[in-house]
Amino acid sequence: MKTHAVLTLLLLSACAAAAKEPSMAKTGELISDLSQYTIPQGWTSENGLTQGDPRTVLSRDLHAITIRLAGGQGSRYKTSGDFLVGFEARSSGGKPAEKLESAAAGGARVIIYRRKVPVRLPPPDASGPAEFTTEEFCVVPAGKRFFVLKYSYGDSVPDPQYNGKKAWRDFLKTFKLKKQ
Repeated sequence: MKTHAVLTLLLLSACAAAAKEPSMAKTGELISDLSQYTIPQGWTSENGLTQGDPRTVLSRDLHAITIRLAGGQGSRYKTSGDFLVGFEARSSGGKPAEKLESAAAGGARVIIYRRKVPVRLPPPDASGPAEFTTEEFCVVPAGKRFFVLKYSYGDSVPDPQYNGKKAWRDFLKTFKLKKQ
């Protein structure tokens, strides 16, 4: 009898948690309502949430371009300045991201930053070095909100078969804000 009660409580709590989460379809609508872009050929698209912000991840093998809409209700970051000084815009060890260059995205000139991020950590019960890769990102203002566009490759060894950075640069050229 106790097992039945515990299972019932678990099911009720899971239903309540699921009811509070925004639907993934709505997440994709928010990003597509405010922006338009061309998905690189051969890449897939998946919608979801990151820290309460709607996001779309375009991916091909270990290459990933992330489009995140921040600054709204429930967002960890209220302004792009908050994001740029936050931990998600810093390299391992808390170092500020490196300013790489400027580029056109969303109808404006933006700064592309580069930071080091871990791709593999040693197991918790063992010691050893972590493996790092670089991630490039930029912040595109969108009214009171802002987009964080990121590119990363999920391995420390470059991919000789595909140039993901070229796809990233081409993606930035196609990223546009829709008039509200």
